[in-house]
Parts: sequence; C-alpha cells; structure tokens
Amino acid sequence: MKYMIVGILVFLMMGCKKTNGDNLTYFGGQIINPKTNFVLLLKDEKVLDTLLLDKNNRFLKGIPSLQEGLYTFKHGNEFQYIYFEPSDSILIRLNSWEFDQSLVFSGKGSAKNEFLINLFLQNEIEERMMYQNFDLNEQDFQAKIDSLSEERFAIYNDFFQNETAVSKGFKKLTNTAIQFPLYRLKEVYPIFYRGTFSLEESPKVSDSFYAFRNNISLNEENLVSFYPYQNYVVSYLYNISYQLKENDSTKNDITVNMLNAINENIKAESFKNLLLKRILVSDFLKSESACRVNQEALRLFLGNSTNKEDIELVNNLVKDCNYIATNELFRDFNLVSYNNVPSTIKEIIKNKNTAICFWSTEYMSVDYVVSRIKFLEKKHPDLLFLGINMQTSPQVLTKEDFLKLLEINNQYLLPKDSDAHYYLSSKYPRTILIDSNGIVKNAFTSLDSYKLESEIIKLIQ
Repeated sequence: MKYMIVGILVFLMMGCKKTNGDNLTYFGGQIINPKTNFVLLLKDEKVLDTLLLDKNNRFLKGIPSLQEGLYTFKHGNEFQYIYFEPSDSILIRLNSWEFDQSLVFSGKGSAKNEFLINLFLQNEIEERMMYQNFDLNEQDFQAKIDSLSEERFAIYNDFFQNETAVSKGFKKLTNTAIQFPLYRLKEVYPIFYRGTFSLEESPKVSDSFYAFRNNISLNEENLVSFYPYQNYVVSYLYNISYQLKENDSTKNDITVNMLNAINENIKAESFKNLLLKRILVSDFLKSESACRVNQEALRLFLGNSTNKEDIELVNNLVKDCNYIATNELFRDFNLVSYNNVPSTIKEIIKNKNTAICFWSTEYMSVDYVVSRIKFLEKKHPDLLFLGINMQTSPQVLTKEDFLKLLEINNQYLLPKDSDAHYYLSSKYPRTILIDSNGIVKNAFTSLDSYKLESEIIKLIQ
C-alpha cells in the first residue's frame, strides 16, 4: 500500500511547477468516503489553507517556506496532528469512517508521523486500562506509571536509533506525547482514588509523587494546541483547585478556583484565553440547565480574557439562554423538512413530550448525533426526539449515510428567517425539553451532557 501511495505522490508532484529557489513542503493524499470536498491545514488552531479534493478525492499542495513544527489537518469533524520539517513531502490516506485507525503516512517525513500516530493510539488504549488501577495505593500506582514509561521510552529509543535525521523539536514533541499523559494520570489519581473508596477527602500523597512538576513549564507556547500537553495543564489546574476546595471552606466553587488558577499560573496570553474559554464553556454546558449561569465565573472570564471572539461567544451563550424562560410556553418558530415542506414547531410537538435537539456539524459529527439520538429513542420510546440542523443545506445532509439511520420525518432544518435563530446566536448545539402542554422544562441542556438523562426522567414522570 505504501509503495502505491508514494507512486501517487510522485505522479502528482510531476504535475506541479517548481521554480528555482522555491522552498516547498508538500502535503497531499486521498480521503476515502469523504465528508466534505476539502481538507483544512491548521497551525495553532488557525486555518492556513483549504485543500480541495479532486474528482478522485485526492489533494496536493506545495507550501512555500513552511516553518518546522506541529500542525493539524482536519476533515469533517475529525482532526489529527502532523509534524512538518522543511522540504518534507508527506502524503496521507484515510477512510473518514475510521479516521485515526485507517490513517497511513508515506513520503519523506512519514516515518516520524507514523510513529506519532501509533503513539497516540497506544496512549488511548493504555490510559483506559489505567483507570482500573486508581484503587491502588500510591506506591503501586506509581509502579504502574513507571512500567508504562519504561515501555514507551524503549520504543522511543528504538525509533530514534534508526531515524537519526530527526530534529530536536520532534524529539521534544514525542517526549511530551509520552510523558504528559502519564503526568495527567498522576494529577487525577487522588480524586479518582477518593471516588473509588467514597472517601470524604482525597488521599494524601508524598511530596515525591509530584516531583515531576519541578521540571515542566505551564507556558510552552509551541505546545498549547497539542492535546497531551493541554489536557495535562487542565488536569493540574483541576487538581490544585480541588485541593483548595478541600482545604478552604470559602473556596467551594471548582470552576471559580480553576479560573483563578489559570490567571495565576498561565502567562502565555493565547493559552490563557483558550483555557479561560474552555473551563467556562464546559461549566456552562455540563450543568443540569446551562441557563443557570455561574455569575462569579462569568465575571472572572469577562475580566481576564482578551480574546474578543471568545467574549462575544460567551455573551451570546448568555443571551441565548435568557431568550427562553423555563416553565413558560415555548415560542413558535418556522422550520422545514428534508423534503422542503414548511411547518411550525407547535404543529409538530402538539401534545407530545419532546426533546428538540439543535445541532451543527461545526460542533458535532453526524454519526455522533445519530448514535446518541438512537440510543435515547430506544431508552425513552414515548419521548419525541426532533433533530434540527442549524447550518447545513439539505442537499449536503441527505448524502450522509449515518443520517439516513434516523427517522427522517423527525429531522428538520431552519430557514434563514426562522425565529429560532434569535436564541442560537452562539451556534452551540442546544437541547430543549418541552412537556406535552408546550411548557419549557429545560431551556438549555446538551445531547452529550451527563445530566441529560436525569432531566429527561423529570420530564416524562
């Protein structure tokens, strides 16, 4: 397979005009079962280029003067990392239905990226297994961590013995990919241990358990978009915020503690903004009803974020919530079926307990929406689940094989003049629970909220 892909790359590159003095890094490939007709290339979560697929679902781009470092490519709702060095010629091949598992690299620079993706996949497997060990005492848990670290670095050393022409930057990145998921497990260990044994307080651990903190920085700007690093920093901030709550009765709001911890510990402005938004929005969406706004957390966010787009997003979330009141009659709005038949929400939900699930391919994949709604429909057959897509045209969505697994008569789109857009300004997915009398019982929850189930039970009882 790899030789065939390299052949495709050579063929494609022969068609590219390259003048003397060009310093091009090539990125291309083929997408099987594409979700869209393009691939995005990003750096630090900012789009650098949109790479269009041809009739054979292939793409190729020569990028001049590309800086060495970690990049991201995205197709549909899925993304993966790719590490470029100048003059690399990297080709990918993947099936969008099994994005990570089917991903294959070839060409100059492929070996390091194959190593990186295999490391990610192995990390996922091992991390799930480690959750079985949170009931171990500190010494035994540390032994498990040490064992995993030794195994990973044995693979690391073997790779770099055979790949001598690899940059220091890539070595630093792979060190982070190996160590920081293990560091994160140590940060969450006391909290999970407490939960396992129903303890009132987290267990005390020795000072040496967190000795690794002395050798890491929370402000590595070139790693802030790298999830192993970002997730460690969040887990560290959560751990210290949780310990503060346990040790000080006046500090009992974890979200507020974390926002304060971000302000105190994170100096890199872009990373600080990213974490402030991540923590506030997460708190906003995980509550029983996101419209119960944490005012102190909101004040801290607005007072410390310098990102205008993030501030606008959060303000829109608050505005969207305030537009719909709980325990009041739900306002009518227009919508259209996938057969382009107009209707109103009141006509559709009359005399039915209903979950109206507004969703968007910007935040949720179609297959997740389908699997989640089908699970809930099976569990609650007397509740009407309406799926309403906020953005995508019917021509695009009707091509989605996953979407066809749902009852199409319960799937709708919003016309541009629908009044529902007044409370969807943030573009975030939103689920509204309405009883058979048309009264709003939960104005803002989410399909992926772990509290959705309890809210549904309240509605149907």
